[in-house]
Amino acid sequence: MYHTDRVDGFQIADVTYIGLPPKDTPPRYEVILWYEHDPWEVIDGYTGKKKTTTESCYVVAFIEWNPKEPAFEFRSVGLRWLESAPTNRVIKMILDFCEKKEKELIEEMDY
Repeated sequence: MYHTDRVDGFQIADVTYIGLPPKDTPPRYEVILWYEHDPWEVIDGYTGKKKTTTESCYVVAFIEWNPKEPAFEFRSVGLRWLESAPTNRVIKMILDFCEKKEKELIEEMDY
């Protein structure tokens, strides 16, 4: 599931697990970067049918909830975050998402 619109090619999405996510995993999100390419034939992960695509994405960073703080932690995948040279608009999108989610998660903890 995508949690934000694309901003300068970046978007925040749920982590994709093969199988079930590990038990007791805190909320974790991917910061992905979309890019365009020549047409590729791929298998749709939801329908299992072949389709042609001209865009793909890859993970540049993870945002993970740390319930002990309570706050989000940001972790780049290698140097991808720096190499992608995110704009201030992208950084603001991530900070706004974290602020909104943080409020939701803290409210859930308060009962």
